[in-house]
Amino acid sequence: MKYFLLIITLAFSIQAFSQSEPIKVLDEKEVNFMFNYYEQDGNHSPVTGGIGSEKLECVAPQTSINIPFDTVHNISVTLGIDHYTSASCDQIDRFITAASSEYLSSASSKDTRVHCDVSYTYHNPLSNNEKGFMLGYSKEFDVVSLATGINYAISSEDENRQLILKASAYYDTWKLMYPGEIRDGDEYRYGNESDDYDLDTRTTATFTATYSQVLTRNLQVLFTADYVMQRGILHSPFHRVYFNDPLVIIDPDTNSTLAWKTMRAENLPRARNKFPMAMRVSYFVNDFIITRFYYRYYFDDFDMTGHTFSMEIPVKLSSWLSVYPFFRYHEQTASKYFAPFAEHPVDAMWNPTEEFYTSDYDVSALTSRKYGGGFRISPIYGIANMKTKNNTITFKSLEARYAQYNRSDGLEAWYISFGMSFVF
Repeated sequence: MKYFLLIITLAFSIQAFSQSEPIKVLDEKEVNFMFNYYEQDGNHSPVTGGIGSEKLECVAPQTSINIPFDTVHNISVTLGIDHYTSASCDQIDRFITAASSEYLSSASSKDTRVHCDVSYTYHNPLSNNEKGFMLGYSKEFDVVSLATGINYAISSEDENRQLILKASAYYDTWKLMYPGEIRDGDEYRYGNESDDYDLDTRTTATFTATYSQVLTRNLQVLFTADYVMQRGILHSPFHRVYFNDPLVIIDPDTNSTLAWKTMRAENLPRARNKFPMAMRVSYFVNDFIITRFYYRYYFDDFDMTGHTFSMEIPVKLSSWLSVYPFFRYHEQTASKYFAPFAEHPVDAMWNPTEEFYTSDYDVSALTSRKYGGGFRISPIYGIANMKTKNNTITFKSLEARYAQYNRSDGLEAWYISFGMSFVF
C-alpha cells in the first residue's frame, strides 16, 4: 500500500506540472451499490464427467466508489463478494470405496470469493487523451488471482472519433483439488480438511483495440479486436472424464450404471490463444428510442469458433424513466478435446488414446439464448436529496434488470440485479 500511494502521488505531481491551464477541484463523489442473484440447473456437470446436476446459486453484492479529485485525475474502487452453493462441487470428493458401495461426500458445495479492483485515470484536456492503470485482487478457496492493466485513449478534436488501447494481465495460483478416487496419499482420505495441496499457476494476458466513430447525427459504430494469451493450468483438476470401456460400476439399489471405471481428471494443453472480434452499431431512432446491435466472431486454437448476436432497445418513457428489452443469441462449435460422458476412446488395455480430454459442456457444440429486460429511473436532479451538516447526498438513480438463459444442452438459468447510485 505504501508503494501504491507513492505511485499515485508521483502521478499527480507529474501531471500537475504538465498542465498549462488551471485544474478545477471537484468535491462530488459517486457510490454505486449493486446486488446480483444468479441461479442455474442442468444435467451435464463436468465434476461428474458430463452427467449429473449442475444446480448452482450465487449471490454477488458489489460496491463501486468513483472519486474525481479534479477535472483530470480520477480514482475508482470496486469491492465485491460472491457466495455460491453448487450441487456439482459437492461431488468432488464423492466416490465408492473399495470396501463397500457406500457413497462418501464432504462439504465442497459452497465457497466465497472476495475481490477488489482499483483504477486510476488521467485526462489531458489539451491533447484530448486519457491514460490510466488498474490493480486487482481476488481470492476463493482454491484460486488466488492478481491483476494489473494499463489503458490509453485518444479522441479527435471534435470528439466524433476515439481509439482505445488496453492491455491487462492476470496471474492465478491454483490449489490442485483432484477427484476423491485418484488423490495421492491414504486411499481413505475423503475430505479437504488438510492444506497440503500441490499448486499450479495460470497467466492470462489480454490486448484490446477499440475504435468508435460517429458517422451521422443518429448513427454510431464501434469496432473492437482482442488477443487473449493463456499459459499454465487451463483445466480444472476436479473435473472428471470417463472413457469408453466395457467395465461399469452398478448401483446396488437400482441396478443401474453409475460410471465407467476408467476415469481420469480433465487434461488440457497448457497454452491457448483466443481471438474475439466484434462490432457494435447504435442508431438513435428519435429522442425516445435507441437501437443497439452487437455482433462478435470468435475463434481459438482449441478449434472452437463462435458467433454472437445481441440487440437492446432502450425506450425513454419520460424524462426520468426508461426501459430496455434485450435479446442475445450465441452458437459455437466444439473443442477438439471434448467428448460426452464415456465417449473418449481407450486402447485394448483400456488406457486413454488421447493426450488431452474434457467432458465440460461449456466447450461443446451448442446454441444459447438470453432474453429479458430492465428499467432505469434517473431524474435530472435525482430521486431524492438529503442534506447533512457538511454534505448533500443525492439518490441519483435506480436500475433493475432480469434475464432468462437457455442452452441447447439443457442448461437453464436466470438472474436478477438491482443497482442504486448515490452522489455525495
